[in-house]
Amino acid sequence: MELASPAEIALAHEYLDLKRQVLEARERVDRLRSLADHLEAQAGRDEHALKELEGVLGLSAQLQIENLDRELGGKRLREIAVAVLAREVAPGQTVHYRDWYALLRAAGYRARGKDPLASFLAQIRRASDVEPVGSRTGRYRLRVS
Repeated sequence: MELASPAEIALAHEYLDLKRQVLEARERVDRLRSLADHLEAQAGRDEHALKELEGVLGLSAQLQIENLDRELGGKRLREIAVAVLAREVAPGQTVHYRDWYALLRAAGYRARGKDPLASFLAQIRRASDVEPVGSRTGRYRLRVS
């Protein structure tokens, strides 16, 4: 059996060090890409909320439809509800749908229908930007992109 030379041992160590560095760099890239995706989604939600506020404050040239009717339904209810949630709740934080609806009401909106809370719940269940937390808990959070 032939022993490895000192040069071969040094090369083997260099190989292992470089392999470890590459793996660590790839892991950092994946973490940073995930963070960048999350920040991009948050910036989009913030821009949407900013446009909503511009409309409410009369800073935008076009009158927002919800200024005419603060009672919302369907897709528009989902959009406004998600914008309110993104503005009021920290990322990753959960909120019960009743508390979420209270935030929507505090922002000056309400869900259309005989039972506004039930209408609200039916719409937020369809929102692609949020996810339920647990089974039948009534708690939701913003989806991480």
